Amino acid sequence: MCWINGFIKQTNKSEGEQLVNSMSQSIIHRGPDDQWFFCQSLKNWLLAQGQVRLAIVDLSDAGFQPMFYDKKNGCFSTKHQSQLLEKLWEKSLRIVFNGEIYNYQEIKEELVQKWYKFSSNSDTEVILASYLERWQDCVSRFNGMWAFALYDPVKEELFCSRDRLGKKPFYYYFDGKSFIFSSEIKGILEHKELHINTKENISSEALDFYFTMGYIPAPWTIYKNVQKLEARYNLTIKTIWNNELSLRKDCYYAIPKCTPINNRTQLLEEWKKLMTETVKDRMICDVAIWANLSGGLDSSSVVGEMLKQTDAKNLHTFSIWFEWKYDESNYIHIVEKAFWTKHHHEYFKQEDFEKMIEDISYYYDEPFADYSSFPTTFVSQLAKKYVSVVLTGDGGDEIFWWYMMHQVWAQMTIIKKIPKFLRRIAYFILPYTSNNLSLVSKFKEALRVSFFPDEEFYANIGWSSIYKPEVYKKWTKEKFSEILKATNWNFTQAIIDFDLFYNTMADNFLVKTDRASMAQPVEYRSPFCDIRWVEWGRKCPVKWKVNRRKTKILMREIIKDLVPCEILNRWKQWFEPPLKEWVLEEKHMKTIFEWFEELVDVWVFTSQWKSFYENEVFKKNNSVFNVYKIRLFLLIKWYEKWVKN
Repeated sequence: MCWINGFIKQTNKSEGEQLVNSMSQSIIHRGPDDQWFFCQSLKNWLLAQGQVRLAIVDLSDAGFQPMFYDKKNGCFSTKHQSQLLEKLWEKSLRIVFNGEIYNYQEIKEELVQKWYKFSSNSDTEVILASYLERWQDCVSRFNGMWAFALYDPVKEELFCSRDRLGKKPFYYYFDGKSFIFSSEIKGILEHKELHINTKENISSEALDFYFTMGYIPAPWTIYKNVQKLEARYNLTIKTIWNNELSLRKDCYYAIPKCTPINNRTQLLEEWKKLMTETVKDRMICDVAIWANLSGGLDSSSVVGEMLKQTDAKNLHTFSIWFEWKYDESNYIHIVEKAFWTKHHHEYFKQEDFEKMIEDISYYYDEPFADYSSFPTTFVSQLAKKYVSVVLTGDGGDEIFWWYMMHQVWAQMTIIKKIPKFLRRIAYFILPYTSNNLSLVSKFKEALRVSFFPDEEFYANIGWSSIYKPEVYKKWTKEKFSEILKATNWNFTQAIIDFDLFYNTMADNFLVKTDRASMAQPVEYRSPFCDIRWVEWGRKCPVKWKVNRRKTKILMREIIKDLVPCEILNRWKQWFEPPLKEWVLEEKHMKTIFEWFEELVDVWVFTSQWKSFYENEVFKKNNSVFNVYKIRLFLLIKWYEKWVKN
C-alpha cells in the first residue's frame, strides 16, 4: 500500500526532484516505511514519479518503488537489482502504484508460462508484466483496489488507472502544459506557482454538490482546475512535439447488465463460496491482519468467516462505542462473546470530537461531511496500535441492500403502480403539514415524486422546500438514466445500483475510509468491495434482496451459520456519534453564523444557497435541516485550514 505522486511539466531536473520530494513529504503519514522518486527528461519535459510506502506485501527491498521492469530480468529499482538500473532504465516500464491486486498470484502463474521473469513477490511487478502482455487491457484482469501511474518509454506515454469501485483515489491537474497527479489534493498544492487553493479558484459547481450530497463526486473537486479520475477509468498522457500534452480518458468497465437468476439454491451456493473466497483473498498478507467489528451484519459476518480460516486467539478485533442512543456495545458484546476474539474498544466522546476537528480538516483536504469520518479515524488510531491491515464490512449495505431508503424505494414501486389520477386526487386531498417527518407529510412527498419520469426521480427526491441546484439535477439524471438502461428499467434495482456506482461508494464512503485509515496509516480491505460480489449481486432478483418489509433477504441466509441470531435479526444502526447535538451547541453555532456572512461576501455562497440557508436551514430545527448546518460547519473548518485569501 503506497501513496503516489508525480508530474510531467517543463522544469529542470534539480527543481523537479525538489518538487516531487516535497509532494511526498506533504503526505508522508500514508507511507512511513519507505519513500523515493525518479525523474527523467523527455525532450522538453521532465517526468517525475514519487511514492511513499506502507509495506504490506513483499516487505523486502524487492517491493520498492518506483519500480522498473524488464521481461528477461524481472523488476528492479534503486534498492533491488540496482545494477540493472544503469543499463536498462531508459527502455524499461516504470510504475508507482497504490493498492492491492488480490488475484496477482493467479495472473503471475499465467505470465510465467509465457516466459515472463519475476524477481519479487509483489503485485506491483505483476502489473508491469501484465501491461507488457496485454497493454492497457491488463486492468480488465485485475481484481482489487488500485490507482497507478505507469510510464511506457516505447509509446512515450503515461498510463494511469483507478479501480472499478474507486477504492483508491487519484487526483490530477492538467492544463495542456503540465500534468500533475497525486493520491491527495495536498500533493498537487505543493506546486505553489499554480495558486490553486485560493478563494477565486473554488468551484461553485463543486459547492453545489457538496451542499446537496455532503461530498463532491468525480470528476469535480473543490478547485476549478483539479479533477478526480472517475472510478472505472483509465487516463493516458502523451507528449506532443509542439510543446503540448494530450490527455485521453477511457471507461474500461461498463456497468454490467442485470441478468437475474431465478434459482435461489444456485445463488446461495455461489454467494457462500464468494464469502469464503473474498475473505481468504484479503487475508493474503506479509503482516498481521485483523478486523473492525461494529456488531452489524457485515463486519460480524467478515469476522465469522475469518475465524474459519484462522484461530480466534490470533485474531484481534476493534470497535468504537458511543454513549446514549448511539451505543451499539450490547451487540458488539454478543459477537465478541460468540467469537472469543481478542477485542479492543474505546469510547468516542465529545472531547475526542473537539480534539479531532482540525485533524479531519487536514486529512480530508476538500469539503467532506460524513459524520462517521470522526469515529472511523478514531477506530483506525486504535487499530494502528496493534496492526497495519484491517478487514472491514464496507460495501455490504450496497451489495446486499440494507439501508432504510432501499426499503422505501421498494415501497415506492407499489405507489407508482397506483393509477396516476388516483395519486393526484390523494395528493391534493392530503393536508399540508409543516412537520416534514410526519406520516402524512412523508406520504404526500412520496406521491409528489412519483409523478416524475423514472430518469428524473432521483434528482427530485427530498422535500420540495430543499434547494436542488441544476448541476446536481443534470448529473443525477444522466447517471440514473445510465443505470436504468443497465437494469432493464427495473426501478428498484436502479435505485440501489445508483448508490453502488455513483452515490455512496467511490467518492463518498470509500473516501471516508481511505483518509481515516491512511492517516494512521492502516490499510483497510473490504471483501464486499470485490468485483465478483458486484457482478453476482446483479444476478439476484430484487425480490430476494429487499421488499417493503425486509432488507438483505438472501444475505441473512448466507451468513446464518456465521453470526449469532441476535445479530442476524437486528436492524440497521448508523456508525456515527451524536455529532448533530455537538455541532448545534452554542459555541459552534456562533462560528457558523459568523462565517456565513464572510462566505457570502467572498461568493462561496450563491444567491440560491444564501436564500435557502436564511429562509429554511437557520429557521428550522429538525433532522432534515440540521444536516445542512453540519455541512456548513465542516466546510468552514476546511476553508480555515486550506484556503489562502
